[in-house]
Amino acid sequence: ACRALVDELEWEISQVDPRKTIQMGSFRINPDGSQSVVEVPYARSEAHLTELLERVCEKMKEYGEKVDPATHRKSYVRVISHDGTKMDLSGVKFDGDVTSSLKFACESIAEEYEDELIEFLSHEAENVKDRLCSKRTDLCDHALHIPHDEL
Repeated sequence: ACRALVDELEWEISQVDPRKTIQMGSFRINPDGSQSVVEVPYARSEAHLTELLERVCEKMKEYGEKVDPATHRKSYVRVISHDGTKMDLSGVKFDGDVTSSLKFACESIAEEYEDELIEFLSHEAENVKDRLCSKRTDLCDHALHIPHDEL
């Protein structure tokens, strides 16, 4: 769920016109008559990322659950492509239970780790999925430590 959330956020960020900016800083007038306002790229601004986090979990209805035949580990995969191309859906379970549980997990992660998501995504951090979902939160590592017969 964490990885699907990060994928969706990164895709949404990539869709914003890179020339679009937003004014940040103080709108107060300094004693010398100047203002401390700077223009920053809108795509990775805190305002845009906060807005994305409010609605990104709606995209989870475009995902299904796939079980790896070798390891029996579950993962979530997109069942509807962003650009409309046909996707290989063999072995993908897609129903209301899957999408509602994924949406709930997404909303929980987005709420609990909002600051971390904004921190990583606002600075174009490398490997956000690994850094957030595995190293910072341990959300995706738990299955690595379970013996296969318990999966």
